[in-house]
Amino acid sequence: MNRRRAEARGRFGEWLAMFYLIAKGYRVLGHRLRTPFGEVDVAAWKKGVLVIVEVKARRTYEAGAYALTPASQQRIARAAQTLAGRWRLHAAPIRYDLIVVGAGFLPKHERGAWFCETLGA
Repeated sequence: MNRRRAEARGRFGEWLAMFYLIAKGYRVLGHRLRTPFGEVDVAAWKKGVLVIVEVKARRTYEAGAYALTPASQQRIARAAQTLAGRWRLHAAPIRYDLIVVGAGFLPKHERGAWFCETLGA
């Protein structure tokens, strides 16, 4: 798959994930949010929790989960801390979710897919 098609598939996956989250009662705060540490695919809010969602467009759930490396988890956690500060949500708990699109009829949503301790400077 060439890079342009992969990019288009990823964007479609992010939109599908956002609609899925909205249908489940989440309030989407933004998508493709850039920070000095990298990009957050989707940020959402539900019941007092800031939910940071990494979206993977893969043929299987396992391929999507495997693509989420420990290094990318740390990068996303640093970006999430930046967003929480930007939005003045320092006190809000942050949950990291994974949504894999393309592995079935509906997106596969894993809540609390990974955990990160509060990061130092």
